[in-house]
Formats: sequence, structure tokens, C-alpha cells
Amino acid sequence: MTDRILVDGSTGEGGGQIIRTSVALSAVTGIPVKIINIRAQRKVPGLRAQHVAGIMAVAQLCNAEVRGVSVSSTEIEFVPGPIISDHIKIQIPTAGSIGLVLQALLIPMALADQEIQISIHGGATYGKWSPPIAYIQHVLCPCLSRMGFNVTIRVLREGYYPRGGAQVLVKVEPPKDGIKAIDLYERGKLLEIKGVAHSSSDLERADVSAREVDAIQDYLAQRYDVRINIDAQYSPSYSTGSGVTLWAVFENCIIGMDSLGERGVRAEYVGIVAAENLSRCINAGATVDEFMCDQVIPYMALATGQSRFKVKSVTSHARTNMDIVQRFLKVKFSVLKEQNLWAVLVQPLNC
Repeated sequence: MTDRILVDGSTGEGGGQIIRTSVALSAVTGIPVKIINIRAQRKVPGLRAQHVAGIMAVAQLCNAEVRGVSVSSTEIEFVPGPIISDHIKIQIPTAGSIGLVLQALLIPMALADQEIQISIHGGATYGKWSPPIAYIQHVLCPCLSRMGFNVTIRVLREGYYPRGGAQVLVKVEPPKDGIKAIDLYERGKLLEIKGVAHSSSDLERADVSAREVDAIQDYLAQRYDVRINIDAQYSPSYSTGSGVTLWAVFENCIIGMDSLGERGVRAEYVGIVAAENLSRCINAGATVDEFMCDQVIPYMALATGQSRFKVKSVTSHARTNMDIVQRFLKVKFSVLKEQNLWAVLVQPLNC
């Protein structure tokens, strides 16, 4: 058996990103991993339900042997087998983030040799400190498609805190000839701004999504002379909730931002927060947003050839992800200051 890699889960940003990337790349490389001090500096240390769901989903994918994987555990071992499963069924008993579960699961799927179906029952499509499923659909997936990795997501039921209860189907078509490098150094002309404001059906009487959309449209139309298309949606959900996802489509890239509704916070404010954050990223000249920065790094590290992009700031999540990726893969990261942006170059060393 290949020597095990030991990862200290309290280093860097010290959160779930370390777990997701470590387990995903363990499945990719076939190298067992032991993670200690999981989320040790957090107010509630150890694994949460969404971390457990993510680990067990990857374990299902590669028939891994796992130890210590339970809520509140601060130490786990993951011993991967070959990536063989073609249908993954995931149960998330709480409002854990589906977006974060997919972050862990999609990375090893990029190296599978067959189409894979994922059925997710439970969990949240919108939540704090996690990417909404709409962001994964409309920002991450188009980027992965350009790298030869096609991911299609269907949301049958949205889910919000505290009950979750979402239903999501995912179809994954891995690259036939390996992941392609992608050059996001220049973004080209801004073509359009799109988005979705979703609310649970019980908020339709108060026009929550429609008010979010009106506020977004008013804000962005004053600043950008492009087509702006934000869709107001309502659908049944087990819990009351609302969320906005926006994305700006350029000739060579897509950048996105989101905002989560909360009790006592006006719908107009939720919309304006998302619009302001997207506007700051557009005006900075970035080719990826701060959230995409850390998500795309593992795929670029697995690609054939150099990839690059520009980002407004390199977050602790992104730097921690670079550190974890280099524990498993031979890759060089170069982070260079260019005026008000950071240029990130990802050069796999096995090419």
C-alpha cells in the first residue's frame, strides 16, 4: 500500500476545505490519508453532517475504507480503492450544503472512465458560508465544461435551513482525454448579466423574489450597458428561505456572487448585497471571483498544461487549497501581484 499522507486539519483556514480536498485527492491518487485536528479552532470542532456526507460520498465512489467518520469526530482515516461506481446515492439528514458535498465528489469524478449519476436527497441548496447550487450550475460547471468535464445538475426541490430536504440529480461526463488546461488570463468584453432569485413558496405572497430582482435590476442597469436577465422563482420547500445568485458572462469567463435571505432582512437589501459584490468583482477586472479561485485549483492541478487566472484577492481558503493539493500532486503555483489583481499560474509538473 502507498505511504499514507498525514494532514493537520487545524492549519491554514482550518475548516472543511481541508477535508474535502484531502479526501478527493486521496481518491484521485490512490494514496491513503489521515486527517487530524479537524476544525480544531472552530467554535464547534470536528465534522459536521455535510462533511460526513461528502466523505462518505467519495468513499462510495471509490469503495474506500474509512475510520472515524461521524459527526463531531476530529480524526479520520480514508483508504481509497479504484473509482468504479456509476451511481452515487447521497442522504444528507440535515440542512448541510449540497454545494460543499459536490465540491469533494466532483474532483475524483473528473478522472472516472464512465458516466456517473448522482442522486442527492436532503441537504440545502442555499446556506451560509457555502456555494448555492445555482452557483455550481452557472459559474463552476461552465468553467469545467471548457476543461472537457461536463456536469449537468437538475434541482427537483430546493432546500433551506433548518430542515433542508432538497432533491438534486447530477449527471457527470468525465473528460475522454484528461482534463484540459484553461487560460483565464483575459476576460474579454462583458456580454450579459444573469441570475436567479429563489424563494420558498410561502414567500410568494410578499413578492420576495420579485423585490430582490427589482432591486438588482435597478442597481446594475445604472452601471452596465448590457442585457440583464434575473429570474424570480418560487417553489415548495420544507423550510422558509430565499437566496440570490448572480453571474456576469464575459467573452472568456464567468464570475459570480450570491446573497442569502434572512429573517428580518428586507428582500431589497438581499438583492443589493449580491449586486454590489458582483459589481466590485466586475470593476476590479478579475477573471474569476474569490470563491471560484479555490474551487478550480484542484482541477487545474490535474490538467495537462498550464492554467492561469486573475482574481481580486487570494483568500486563505485558496492558499490552504494550494498547500493541500501540493501534498498529493506534483504542481507549481505562482501567485503574482499585478496592479490591483493577483495573477495565479498553475503548472502541473508531470506534463
